Amino acid sequence: MVNESRLAALNARLDECSACATISRGYRHVPGGGCSFQPQLMLVFINPTVRNMTAHTSWPGPRFPFAGKPKLWEILATAGFVRSDLPQRLAELGRAPEMVEMLIDETRRQGLYVTNAVKCVDDGSNLPAAERVAAGWPLLAEEIALVQPRYIVAFGLIPFRALTGCNIRLADQLWEAQQGRCEFFPSHTIDGQSYPVFPCYFPTGRGNPVAATNMLIALHHYLASEPARATTV
Repeated sequence: MVNESRLAALNARLDECSACATISRGYRHVPGGGCSFQPQLMLVFINPTVRNMTAHTSWPGPRFPFAGKPKLWEILATAGFVRSDLPQRLAELGRAPEMVEMLIDETRRQGLYVTNAVKCVDDGSNLPAAERVAAGWPLLAEEIALVQPRYIVAFGLIPFRALTGCNIRLADQLWEAQQGRCEFFPSHTIDGQSYPVFPCYFPTGRGNPVAATNMLIALHHYLASEPARATTV
């Protein structure tokens, strides 16, 4: 509960942002959510868009990243990170607060925390400028320090670079994952600690859903084999 209140205080500051037009256009910033303390995975995407109905000021329920985006949850279900029937159950509920509550409950149950590198809402599919990503980093770093994930998955090069400062080729990481080798990169130091970051293709839109699915399947297998690897060390 203490961590929940600290995250709530952090998220309450989001709509104070005066550097973007989110509020003036009738939207609200979208905070992270899910398992809020020491989840197995923190999933970091790029930024919310107006297609996320929870960002609209008229939305009566909780805000949550990728609400109403069934493709992401289908991929996570295929990879084994959420229950296999979750996409169907979400479709049955439709674009309703109960659907978002189900997402929140499922991510908490599965040890997942979902967030964006930039919380400001974009009009469409435009990627946030480098200045906007840099401006969002202090909030993301504070969020990571509170949540303390075991691993971070960076979906796309924008959040990956923000988290690590490194440049990589995702095609190389896909090949490594397909060989059963999941490579992690250290994040920037946050409160004296670095977090292992797994780079992954963006799973929807103009990303690469097939490659993202394959990388997440490989990651799930890797994490499932952790006890065995620890025993052999």
